[in-house]
Order: sequence, then structure tokens, then C-alpha cells
Amino acid sequence: MTRFSLRTRLMVGLIAVVAVGLGVSEVATYYSVRSFMLKRVDEQVAAARGPAIGRLLVGDRFFAPAPPLDTGPSAPEGLAPADSDPGSTAPTTDGTPEARGERGGGQPRGAPQNFTASLPPGTYAEVRFAEAAPRATSFGFDETYPIPALPQDVESLANGGILTVDAVDSNEHFRVSVTTAADGEAVLLVAVPMTEFDTTMDQLQLIGAGVTAGVLLLLAGLAFWLVRLGLRPLDEFAVTAANVAAGDMSQRMAVGNPRTEIGRLGTAMNEMLEDLEEAFRRRERSEEQLRRFLADASHELRTPLTSIRGYAELFGRGAQARPEDLEKVMNRITQQSERMSHIVEDLLLLARLDGDRPLERECVDITAIAGDVVEDARHRQPERLIRFAAPGPVVVTGDSNRLYQVVNNLVTNALTHTPTETEVDVSLRLDGAAAVIEVRDAGPGIKDQDRGHVFEPFYRASAGRGRDRGGSGLGLAIVKAIVEAHDGSVSVEAAEPQGAAFAVRLPAAG
Repeated sequence: MTRFSLRTRLMVGLIAVVAVGLGVSEVATYYSVRSFMLKRVDEQVAAARGPAIGRLLVGDRFFAPAPPLDTGPSAPEGLAPADSDPGSTAPTTDGTPEARGERGGGQPRGAPQNFTASLPPGTYAEVRFAEAAPRATSFGFDETYPIPALPQDVESLANGGILTVDAVDSNEHFRVSVTTAADGEAVLLVAVPMTEFDTTMDQLQLIGAGVTAGVLLLLAGLAFWLVRLGLRPLDEFAVTAANVAAGDMSQRMAVGNPRTEIGRLGTAMNEMLEDLEEAFRRRERSEEQLRRFLADASHELRTPLTSIRGYAELFGRGAQARPEDLEKVMNRITQQSERMSHIVEDLLLLARLDGDRPLERECVDITAIAGDVVEDARHRQPERLIRFAAPGPVVVTGDSNRLYQVVNNLVTNALTHTPTETEVDVSLRLDGAAAVIEVRDAGPGIKDQDRGHVFEPFYRASAGRGRDRGGSGLGLAIVKAIVEAHDGSVSVEAAEPQGAAFAVRLPAAG
């Protein structure tokens, strides 16, 4: 079934379930009606027993009760009168019938006037005597009906047993009642034709088959329409998914009632598509950042390599013979080599942090680290005013060397990109469960369009690529990577009245 479509499986399954239900209903109805009709026939057989006794026997010699018959003065006891039924078998003086199986249509003398009217047409009766010379007498109320093919051995049947037999030379059936006399000398067989029963059952089967076929055809058409209508949202989903697969990430599923299965599916699909679209946007941004990073890294590394190559060529053209030129060449080569080494180390650090490599986790007094950074900065630029404020020891959990690098990079960034007369403020405070480190300067500040990019590797607020102010362009990117590795955050805002303010929030030790 899996090779068929969902629409086909639903239709086949629905029609199969309904077909089974209709079949069970038809079988139950058929056998219920059959039981009812068979009970009616059995009641007719039981009702025919009394008239049959009155027709075939005289008095109550064998069976009781029997209708009283006026046999006349010349009729011997136990024998039917000769004129009681002109069409019946005429018994001899010893009670032996002249022939067996002859029909008689007349009404017996002494029977009620509506005697035959209460019997179904074609009712047949027969008495078999169990004497030394087997003999029998029988009659049929209607000669237009066939004779039942009665079994020869009925002695084994219980008194009052009922069975169904076929007709002689006919497709009809009879319902037969077998009754044994009290003294065991005779057996009465009464047969009622099952014409009405057979006709009703045949019509019931024909009507049931026709109704079932009609209902199934109607249901097939209705099921096709309902399934097509119900699966229309899935067809729309398939079209939308195909458009998304073709690259149109703006496509969304049409959501109807969110409480329905289709509505919940559409909502989930739309949420998935939004996440997927956002992931693609992040990937595009990452690819763009990676391309820019590679270009900037190549440029940063090419600059010192070009300088080293130039001075090496100068050395080859005879600078080694001039001591003053040799010293200048070697100093410049050393400086550019150190600069390139710093760039490579910063790139390796970013790669390790991006690779989620574990950091040292220990209690660190960030106040002491910030104090050491400020003291070093004052020694580097003694002419600049650098203030430091802290409420006391502020302890966080982390890597002391990396946290020192965070504070040092922020202070170095302020010293590098502001004039020497610009003041720099470094402060620490506790804000709830977070330790906040803030580095503020009163320099030219950062433009609004540049604030979202200052933590990207090699990003420069100015369009030029000059390195007159030093730095590799990786300092703030390293700050962001280290802070996020410590489950913290870093931000930059405009300072008042001018300048920039960098704030680092780290979880304080409990």
C-alpha cells in the first residue's frame, strides 16, 4: 500500500471499512429476517397439524385433540367415512387405503367452515402407520403445488421435530413437522410450502446487494470529494515546499484553524521555515564575514611580509657592508616579524575560542586584574589621565590570563584610538549577580553605523587601511570571544558628552 498515494489509501481504506460494515449489517439483517420468517412458517406448520389430524384420522384414536367428525352409523370405528372426502383415499373395511399419495381437495365433514382458509396454499399432510403391513394415507389441500420429498426414515426424529425438505421435481422447499402418536402406532407429517419464505429471502438478498452496491458507489464519489477537499492543504504544502527547495525562502504555509491537524502542521512548518531562513541568513553573514576575514587577514599578513621582503632585498644589495643600514634593516625585519607573530597568535586564539576549547575555571579577583592593567597603561602613557574605580574585590569564575587580556585589550583600544590628552576611566561594579567592567573615554567616539561591527575581526571604522595607530584589528574580536566563553556579554555605547563606553558583564562568583 505504501506505493500508492495517500489519497488512494484513504479512499480504499474508507470504502473497505464501510463495505465491511454494510456486509455485517446485511448479514445480520438477513439472518434476523430469516429467523422471523422461519418462525412464521413453523407457526403455520404447527397450525396445520390440527386440521391435518382431523382430515386424515377419525376420532382421537392416534392423535389428540382432533376435530369431531360425523362418521355416520355405517362407518367402522377408527375408519374415515367413504364420503368424507371424495378426493381422498377411500379406506377398505380393514382400513387399508387403496393407494398412497392420492390428493383430496374437499373439506372434511364436521370440520370448521373456514378450515382450509387458515392454511397456507399447498399444505400437505401424511400419516404413516407402524403395523405389520406398512400403510399410509395422505392428502394435499391444493393440487397446483408440488409434493414434498419426505424422508422415509422419520422414526429417529424426536416428537415435534421440524425439518426442511425439497419438493419433488421442483426447486421449492417445504417445512415439515414430524409428530409421533402417543401409542407409537403412527407418525404424522405436515408440510407447509416455503414459497413466501424463499421469495422474501431472495428479494432481501437482491435488495441488500443493490443497496450495498449503490451505497458504495455513492460513498466512493463522496469520499473522493471529501478526501480531495481535506488533502488540498497538503497539496498547497507540497507546492510551497517545492518553492522553498527551489530557493525561495520567503514562502510560507497557509495556516487555517490552528486547532486542527493541518493548522498545527502549517504552524510548525512556518516556524521551521523561519528558523531555516534565519539559518541561511546567518550562513550568508558568516560566509561574508569569512570572506572579509580572509581578505583582511591576508592584507594584515601581507603588509609585514612585504616589509620583511623589502628589507631583505636591501640587505642583499649591500646593506650588510654599511653598519648603520644593517642595523636599520635588522630592526625593521624584527619589528615586522613580531607584528606578524602577534597577528598569527591572535588568529590562533580566535580559532581556539571558536572551537569551544575549555578555559581555566577558578575564582578570579577581577579588581586586581583591572588594577594591574591600569598600572601598566599609566607606565606606557604617563602623560594621560587614567582613572580607576572599584568598590572592592569583585570575584568571578574564569581564566585569569584571558580575563586580563579582555581588560587590557579594552584599555589598549582606548589608548590607541584617542588623542593622548583624552582621559580614560576604568570602573568595576556589581549589578545584581553580574560583575560589570566599564572602560570609558572622551575621544571622538564611534558612529552609530559602526557600533554593530566593532567586534568583528579586522573591522575598521574608517575606510582606509592605514596602521598609523597600530593594532591588528583583532583586539575587540578577541574580547568578545573570551567574554562569551565565560558566559558573559560585551557592548559599546556612546559616552556623554562624547567618546565611547565599553561594558563587559560577567557572572559573579556565588
